[in-house]
Amino acid sequence: MLLNLGLNKIAPSLPDNLRKAPNIVTAPQSNIDVNAILGLAPSQYSGLQSVGDTGYYYGNNRMYEPYTVTSSPSYGIYGYSPYGVNQSNSNRAEGTITVGNQAFRPINTDITGLSKNKVGDTDMYEYSPSMAYVYSQAPKPTYAPTPNVTSFLSTPTTPSYAGNYGAGRFMGGMDGLLGSMPLSFGLPSGESANG
Repeated sequence: MLLNLGLNKIAPSLPDNLRKAPNIVTAPQSNIDVNAILGLAPSQYSGLQSVGDTGYYYGNNRMYEPYTVTSSPSYGIYGYSPYGVNQSNSNRAEGTITVGNQAFRPINTDITGLSKNKVGDTDMYEYSPSMAYVYSQAPKPTYAPTPNVTSFLSTPTTPSYAGNYGAGRFMGGMDGLLGSMPLSFGLPSGESANG
């Protein structure tokens, strides 16, 4: 059982300047030109994009090729129709679309950068951009090289000093200050560090 401390009753009475709007986080906008990577460009046919130099067109998630629809009159079996109905034989393919005066039939082919899936039990396929391919071909961002951050972890080289020990090794001689009298903050003359 949760204990209600009445905090929800306080919230409506807060002044507007103390209430915060929810922080809504959205994904950054992508600046990848998917059409350029896939080789898709606007075409003269409304609703269709040309696919590189293949001669194919992409639209409505289908891949098309232009063709000419032909038809020849037929009069039934062996050229005779008992009903006098003019039938025609045609090469019109299933799924054909017409843009202007040009007919396009759907095709089954592999196009780099596009994934294809069969539509039900038909002989037709739908195509969609392969985002794995798009991201693999997208320009990679360039970064400035980072200095070697492990260089400070290496052991420093200690200079070898001859003569003075302690702080006196940094002072050298005090020629200008005390004449030519050298200062030494090391061990007294004649004594060794080992005793």
